[in-house]
Amino acid sequence: MSIKFEKNTEAFLAVLTLVIGADDSGSLEERDFLFKKVMGIAIFGNPSSGDFSKLLGKVTDSVYSTLPQQDGAITAAGVDSLLAAAKDALTPDLRKQLVATSAELIDADGAEAREKALLEKIRRVLG
Repeated sequence: MSIKFEKNTEAFLAVLTLVIGADDSGSLEERDFLFKKVMGIAIFGNPSSGDFSKLLGKVTDSVYSTLPQQDGAITAAGVDSLLAAAKDALTPDLRKQLVATSAELIDADGAEAREKALLEKIRRVLG
């Protein structure tokens, strides 16, 4: 299955959803990073916390209901599909910002090996 994005905000958050899920658990530090740093990025239009939370939930549901999984994790083919769709949906400047934001997000609660490997893939595809 492939995923398509109607808006650049959805593509941006979908990649961050992968980053959060890379270590099999979201953390309070990652949540705080999303609501303090990512929510303030210009493409999101300064939403309320509630509106941002709804968008994040919608995107997360879409990622996990559309892409293939194995043992609860998105498969490599699913990651490749999502990154290709995100690349098509984002301008070069937004892709650059997304790579930088992904790097900051994995550092929010300490980067693990799987997160670092995903970040390298994000850099290769989007950078």
